[in-house]
Amino acid sequence: MIYTSEPQQWRTQLSLPIEQRILPLPDEVRNIVHQVNMASGLDAVPAPCVPDPALQADLRAALAGMPAAVRDLVGPLLLGMCTGRGLGSSGITDIVADAVDGRVLGCVVLLDMDLLETHTANSWATWKENLPFGGPGFSLAATIAAPHDDTRAHALQFLLLHEFGHVVTAGGSFLPRWWEPAPAAFFPFLDLSWHMNAAGRFVPWSGSDFDLRGAVDFYGTNKLHSDAIVTAYAGLEGSDFPSLYGATNPYDDFAECFASYVHSELLGRPYALRVDYDGVPQATLERFWASPRSEAKRAFMRELLGETVVVANDERKFVAA
Repeated sequence: MIYTSEPQQWRTQLSLPIEQRILPLPDEVRNIVHQVNMASGLDAVPAPCVPDPALQADLRAALAGMPAAVRDLVGPLLLGMCTGRGLGSSGITDIVADAVDGRVLGCVVLLDMDLLETHTANSWATWKENLPFGGPGFSLAATIAAPHDDTRAHALQFLLLHEFGHVVTAGGSFLPRWWEPAPAAFFPFLDLSWHMNAAGRFVPWSGSDFDLRGAVDFYGTNKLHSDAIVTAYAGLEGSDFPSLYGATNPYDDFAECFASYVHSELLGRPYALRVDYDGVPQATLERFWASPRSEAKRAFMRELLGETVVVANDERKFVAA
């Protein structure tokens, strides 16, 4: 959590259109990220990055292309999108609170341009999917954009959708607040796949767990050999998680569901993962939202996003209301 001594400056951000809530990484945010990085053993040293006109244009294009339902959910909570370098992760979302009374003001989304600047949508998604693995042999190829849409703006859009999933979580009651101890209570999204064990840790229900799930480390140093891709993704396809990253904890489970559902089901964009061996395609993984294993989370997303049923040509279609 980020405590600010200038709450009014952050509150002013909420009066701006979402496309104008873009700013360089403020010092009070940078200091907190640096402390977290050091505590986590990361060498990354955060620094502000002034968005140039091209980056501003890409961010605004990414935001303008989002469904109104997403913007309506995020708008009252999003204090700003802060661009920086050396954050240690492509994107980070955190709570901003008043240093005097502890009142939550909203959320900030931090974007690391070191990890985004040179990527298009598909190269960024491919890079991220391969993060937990190392060594020769197997690798993953991700496609989240058609060739004519394979741009930095579409990489930013998918990343922002994931981070906006965290923003929506902060304003909802379907998951525990990540910045507070989790109470023993019912949470509609949490209970689909997770529960709290006797040690107070979130663990999947037995039917949701799979081999190597708990060993996956996206932003740490504990890399699995590339051979583990086959075991991990075979297990993922038998679970009710949308992605390997989503299987790491309940908050990224929701954020990955939110991002991939909006991306694939509302915007109609591709989301495909292929397993290669020495660059030769071996198998294409099943698309989560086309599988019966997504049924419970599909129903949750439809309700959250206010979708309604439209009947046309004897087919039932769901569209954002």
